[in-house]
Amino acid sequence: MKLKMMGTILLILFIVSTNSMAYTAQRGEQEVRSFLNYRIKYVHSNAFNTSLTLPKSRVRDYTDEIIKWSNHYSEKFNVDVDPLLVAAILETETNFVSRADYDQGKSIGISSMKIDTAKWIAEKLEVDYNKWRKLDPTDLGIKFAVYYLALAQQLYDSDLNRTIISYNQGFTNANSKHSDELYHNYLFQVLGRYKFYKERINYYGGYASQHFEQLFLELE
Repeated sequence: MKLKMMGTILLILFIVSTNSMAYTAQRGEQEVRSFLNYRIKYVHSNAFNTSLTLPKSRVRDYTDEIIKWSNHYSEKFNVDVDPLLVAAILETETNFVSRADYDQGKSIGISSMKIDTAKWIAEKLEVDYNKWRKLDPTDLGIKFAVYYLALAQQLYDSDLNRTIISYNQGFTNANSKHSDELYHNYLFQVLGRYKFYKERINYYGGYASQHFEQLFLELE
């Protein structure tokens, strides 16, 4: 009888623990989602490189893509591509603005990815490269960026600095022993945003989702 009761208690504790972990993971994603919705809309609304308005429905699509592909390629490559890092790089590159004239047309899209790099990724993913699909963040734009970051994390054994530098300067330059000094401005910009994102979410704790969702709703 005692053994049966003990088994029942352990089963209940396991279920409670499992549910708690699932809730924690879900809440974490909700916090990230709410923050990214707010951040993307806020930055795009104040961006110097566009006069267009990004509708809130479209903002949510951008956030969905960042989270979806971060989860997908983290699992595929057995790395940890943080959606907040992806967003920090996209903000640093373009302020979440998708255009065809970055670097005099050599780089395009929300990720300001070089056309040659985009074609190389398209070949690896066995998809037809198309400039207009690359310009659409909900098509190939964000997907390609996250794929590149997952490759970089795998190549550099999750070295965050090398991963960030490689996105801006390529795999070869990121391997340079002088890469931190040569590209410190870009590195610090991304790391600064990444740190800021996490600090803001942590600051509001369990109220982060509600807080950033309210800020998002207040934006025009």
